[in-house]
Amino acid sequence: MEHSPRVIATVVAMVIATVVTVAVLGPGAGLPTISADLVMLAVILGALIVCSDFFEIDAPLASVRVTVSVSAALCFAAAITLGPLLGAGLAGVSVLIVELLQRREAIKTVVNTSTAVLASFLGGYVYYWIADTALSPIGSIENVAATILGASVYTFLDTGMIAIILSQVVGHSPIELFRANFRWAMFEHISLPTLGIMIPVLYRESIFALIIVVIPLLGPYLAFRNYRQVHEETRATLAVLADMLDRRDPYTAEHSQRVSTLVDQMLQHYPDVSFDDYEKIITAARVHDLGKVTTSDATLLKPGKLESHELEEMKRHSADGSDILGHISIFKESAAIIRHHHERWDGNGYPDGLAGEEIPVGSRIIAVADTYDAMTTDRPYRAALSHCTAINEIQRCSGTQFEPKAVDAFLKVIELEEASSAVPAMSEVNASD
Repeated sequence: MEHSPRVIATVVAMVIATVVTVAVLGPGAGLPTISADLVMLAVILGALIVCSDFFEIDAPLASVRVTVSVSAALCFAAAITLGPLLGAGLAGVSVLIVELLQRREAIKTVVNTSTAVLASFLGGYVYYWIADTALSPIGSIENVAATILGASVYTFLDTGMIAIILSQVVGHSPIELFRANFRWAMFEHISLPTLGIMIPVLYRESIFALIIVVIPLLGPYLAFRNYRQVHEETRATLAVLADMLDRRDPYTAEHSQRVSTLVDQMLQHYPDVSFDDYEKIITAARVHDLGKVTTSDATLLKPGKLESHELEEMKRHSADGSDILGHISIFKESAAIIRHHHERWDGNGYPDGLAGEEIPVGSRIIAVADTYDAMTTDRPYRAALSHCTAINEIQRCSGTQFEPKAVDAFLKVIELEEASSAVPAMSEVNASD
């Protein structure tokens, strides 16, 4: 997979920052006295980090992959148990082993390893700077405070560095991605101080007591895994239902998929859409016609003009879809987008007659994509309009039916597609020479 120069430059800067930080602060961080017990401790911690990294879970996000695991907690624990320098080295080696065993691409391996080293080193460095190392992390109020502060530094660096890299890939701000990453990795971050305190205390009792740390790791891991499974199964079920509804009408097969794809493309050109809103809009676009489950076949498939009562029945689908989604807590924030995707910019739409900025941003964008796909698809009451006719109609309705910014985003997508299709393939150029 090719990466942009900006992504590569950001990764290089991250590696340089890690090397410089460890080189400058490392000599003053100190090293523990090497002993057989210390070596055994490092082996056990390294094994725990490797094993926990193999059990990472994808956060339930639609547009970017964010993983959650408990390895970060163990990396931080290594830094305050073995010292920042040795602990960071152990964390880096352990993460590198996982990356190599999973055969991830080089740039991801570099990012994840560098992040583990820098976050572990600075988190441990802050702890050793404040704490009385002659005592355990719970030996004094100062040591407990040092653990919490060190864990906060680790969390900020671990989440922040990944957010910076992802921001260069997906085009959203690092702050938005930081918030999303932190939210879904919450249990991982909360567990940092707890494990940071437990491991040195258990080590002082018996090195083999470290196996006990597996128990508090299992609870949050299983809880989040079950949450993600429910989230993904619900998302998949709704998508399948939307596709089945599309197939009720042979003229609209795969309509929801096409609208979702077009909305995704439009969002790349629509100004100031936050990462959270992006997720909600994509989710809503995929199931925007879910409410048609309540629409009768007689109305949905009628080949002629709808009677007034049939038209009212058809109009209910946006509110009905919103009601269905509103009963599912994880999709509740997308429900309003579905409810209002047939509102008009001039206030003459349905179901609530909202106008202008009152209409949710996602609804404005879906309205354009939905209308374009409807116009360019055969329907029982008319043949599909041409691509050019549909575009002209959307332009004509800009400022009345549609928000001008949403129309502009749509036109940019069309412009890029037409420019791409107009460029002949290299093989065709060579053949004509």
